[in-house]
Amino acid sequence: MLATMTKTLTAEVQRKNAERQLFGARRALSHLVELYDSGQWRQLYKEDAFAEAVRQARHAVEHWSDVVAKSEAG
Repeated sequence: MLATMTKTLTAEVQRKNAERQLFGARRALSHLVELYDSGQWRQLYKEDAFAEAVRQARHAVEHWSDVVAKSEAG
């Protein structure tokens, strides 16, 4: 029984961590979108560097979304 409780608590901690990571990834992507919409990205990035930052942010959102989905299913 203790092993089951420990396993359940560990899974819960991992799920909450994944949710926090997803929140941060979404916030980062949202920030980049705001920079793009306002045109301010040009003051901070070269075009190829900005595109790479957006790609990385999108990848992070996809990754953490998958992790959260798998933790909820399991």
